[in-house]
Amino acid sequence: MRIGILIRDIEYRDALVHKLSTYDNDIFVNIINDNIKDASGSVILTDIPPSELENKVLEALRPRTVFIAESKKEIREDCSSVFKYSSIPEMISELSVVYNRWHGLGPGIDHTARLITVCCESDSYSAERCRSLAAQIIYSRGGSVLILPLSYINDYGVNEVLRSNSLSRLLYSIQRGREKGIEGVTYTDSYGVSSLLLSKGRNPVAYLDGDEIRTLIFGLSKRFDTIIADAATCFRPENIAVMKESEKVVFFERGRRVTGIEDIPGGFAPGKLIRVKLTGGTEDVISMDECMKKLFGTGSNESIKGRDSKEIRK
Repeated sequence: MRIGILIRDIEYRDALVHKLSTYDNDIFVNIINDNIKDASGSVILTDIPPSELENKVLEALRPRTVFIAESKKEIREDCSSVFKYSSIPEMISELSVVYNRWHGLGPGIDHTARLITVCCESDSYSAERCRSLAAQIIYSRGGSVLILPLSYINDYGVNEVLRSNSLSRLLYSIQRGREKGIEGVTYTDSYGVSSLLLSKGRNPVAYLDGDEIRTLIFGLSKRFDTIIADAATCFRPENIAVMKESEKVVFFERGRRVTGIEDIPGGFAPGKLIRVKLTGGTEDVISMDECMKKLFGTGSNESIKGRDSKEIRK
């Protein structure tokens, strides 16, 4: 995604450019001075209010512009806006929606939800690692967590499912803006970990195209606080795209195979790829603790809130 920055507050602008540039390797930030042509192909982020723009200019820029405001009252309802001190994921979510809509792409991924992709040396223990990570997130951080299988075999299926195609029904609901229908096609186990209501075996999610996967994650991110995308060893282009959209990529390894994860085109931003060495011994507990610190930071006294804004843990 290309972002053109047109912000008068120089100190705020420079700090924001640094944060946006280091958030993901696939985000390209360009500072616009007086020439709007410098932002060709970019979505524009500006602190110039719509009221200061001529109607003709505003109508031309509105489809590709996100306005920064210190209060919602400052922005017209027909303009996209973000609160000045929103988190970087919240800003990127709004920018992604405007960018994708302007370019005629899918809805994008809601970055207010935490998206983590898990990869492994072997499919044989990927589901086990994902379940363990999900349970630890719920226990230590709170919130709702869903595991989304992206490899060709679904290890999260149930024995009895509705005979209708729940995945098609879910995609249809999301495309129609009916995310409330998600509850009917997901289930939650005794540990609080949620999964899609799909059969075991051949995984239909692995046959979706890039736009369909983005749509699916977009809808799920409206309902869950954390989504763990289990790519295992399936490095198909659509899954690599999800990895690039993810906040973090966790790679569980035993050191017995060469996966080439480091050679993924574009690479990863510093700190995005978290490698966890598995030994099968007590060291794995320490490794998981270190992984959690890299995922969520070291703070332990902050309040964690779920989608309903109610405090879950301290």
